[in-house]
Amino acid sequence: MSAHILTDNSHFLSIFAGRTPSCHIRGRMISSREFLPRLKNYCLSLGFRKPIVLTPEPSAALDMHGDDHAASLFAAKNGIGSGNDSVTLLAARVSYNPNWGVYGGLPRPLIHETSDCRTEGTIANFIAPYLAQYQSAQNHIYLACHAADQYLVILPPDLINSGQENADQKLKILLDKMVELDGKGHCSPHSVSDSFVSYRLSAQFLHLLRENDFPWSSVKKQRIGRFLTPDLFVFASTRQVNGKDGSSGRNRTTSPFAEILLPVIGHIVTDAHPQLLAAMIHLQSEFSHAVDEMHHFHGGKDSENLLCVAGLDIDFGSFGGSGKRYFVPWAACLHRAGTDDALTHQLEQDDLFVALMAQEKNV
Repeated sequence: MSAHILTDNSHFLSIFAGRTPSCHIRGRMISSREFLPRLKNYCLSLGFRKPIVLTPEPSAALDMHGDDHAASLFAAKNGIGSGNDSVTLLAARVSYNPNWGVYGGLPRPLIHETSDCRTEGTIANFIAPYLAQYQSAQNHIYLACHAADQYLVILPPDLINSGQENADQKLKILLDKMVELDGKGHCSPHSVSDSFVSYRLSAQFLHLLRENDFPWSSVKKQRIGRFLTPDLFVFASTRQVNGKDGSSGRNRTTSPFAEILLPVIGHIVTDAHPQLLAAMIHLQSEFSHAVDEMHHFHGGKDSENLLCVAGLDIDFGSFGGSGKRYFVPWAACLHRAGTDDALTHQLEQDDLFVALMAQEKNV
């Protein structure tokens, strides 16, 4: 299983320099209880000196560091002076999806005990209202084929883009991308009722639907479903998010995920695995920022060994028979003490995974 980012978004390309991040999950999951010892042993094999300072970033929110396990392996950040070797750990939490396959004898399919696991403050919680609006639009927009070769789109009036901002992130359809314009360049309705408005489809959009084998029926109208692509809608407000986690709240603050995810939220909600895709976009942004800081503050020769490791925190909490967490290493950046900046190098996922699995799982 891999997460792939669409590469036709200029904002995304400007952030990630045209590189499409991918993360293989199947066969790459390491139990969180094994991951930390392997990570420490890997650091020692690189010449890191004790005590090694572990710094999980706040955005990681890794529950696996909430007990005394990490403290027994790594030194605490507070009270450790400069000159100590350190590891920065970045992670994005993602709930396990059974479609990713079996690992370590876990049953498939797993029994899903609860419809919602605890996702407050996570990427999944942030994109949830946008995803719900998109799925609702998929189910309430219809395409119909009537007599005399008449093709229509039928949708509720509140989904029509009025050109005005809306404070609750309402999804709005860009009619000019799919309907036939009148002589004045306006979208004129074919028919209007209390619940729905219909428009004639443009020849260009109709051609696109035919090319992609839309299941037309002369008997009944069909939901637009997956054919509601990112270029056909916008969210009326993508600047300010109500509450820290994308939901309404008393404390109106901008979510830490908003700056990176909102410009590509249309691509995220239309993806087959939106939570995974959003996690990868945010993780690469955090990793790029951490690597830049490593070069800026520790460039040149110094006395510190530095390692930044990024990955996915896979949560099985909502599935019966397993309360475990797994870490999927994705990338790392290493700076060795006594080397110049040019020798600071990055490890790709496969190389990082092999290096970690080569270490003992006990300390």
